[in-house]
Amino acid sequence: MNALSRALYGEDEISAGEMQSWFEVPDVEMLVALDGGSVAGYADLVDNALEHKRFWIDLRVPPGERAEEVASALMDAMEARAAELAVAEASVRTSIFSPDEMGHRMAESRGYELYRHSFRMGIEFDGALPEFDWPEGISVRTFVPGQDDARVYAAQQEAFEDHFEHASWPYESWRAWAFTESFDPALWWIAEEGDEIAGVCLGRGEAGAAGELGWVNVLGVRRPWRRRGVGRALLVNAFAEFRARGKRGAGLGVDGLNPTGAVALYERAGMHVVRRYDQYRKPLAA
Repeated sequence: MNALSRALYGEDEISAGEMQSWFEVPDVEMLVALDGGSVAGYADLVDNALEHKRFWIDLRVPPGERAEEVASALMDAMEARAAELAVAEASVRTSIFSPDEMGHRMAESRGYELYRHSFRMGIEFDGALPEFDWPEGISVRTFVPGQDDARVYAAQQEAFEDHFEHASWPYESWRAWAFTESFDPALWWIAEEGDEIAGVCLGRGEAGAAGELGWVNVLGVRRPWRRRGVGRALLVNAFAEFRARGKRGAGLGVDGLNPTGAVALYERAGMHVVRRYDQYRKPLAA
């Protein structure tokens, strides 16, 4: 799984524990390509929000003599499976590491169009963290399992409803994604004003090749509370907790055209773009 990242960036991307967590996520179809008994590539397929309209293929094939052959075989299989599940006017998408020349060639040769970019952003805890204050009237606390589940789910869906091509995952699917073995309620923060959730920051404590990073899975602020500093406060608060746990830095993923100005917010909090991903899509054949 890390072989492609190692070839492109000179370092592993994820730890063995994080890889294992992928197998805990429901509704993901996975394939491994073998060449002479060795793993030559990997792909998974996600049916976005289980609506059978937008399918995501995550393809990982490291450079090698048969890399393009392996990549093509995995894409053939995943596109065929998506077509089996698809409703009318469905499409399939894939995200390519920006420097992955073979990945770009493959996507373009198969009729995909480049339509968007996303970023992995990071911060190193090698200096003082940005200062922040909780906005007036806002309090923050950690997540209470069994009490906050449905409310946090609803707040997250609402916070992202105006994002590009947003679709709400079913509640039970969200629970299965959220409450894996790595779930830590002390790394989920809820910002409230009175009895209303203003925003959420859902983190996890093990990211990076050696688990040396903290990670923000979700940072969302509901529309009535935007432009008040809630998101920045939640983010820097998460950084402080990650550093207190001995992490050397933190990261997150973000859409390059996020409508709430998230990229600029993260940069103001001391983060920078670590990697760019180029996103491609094409219609599925009827």
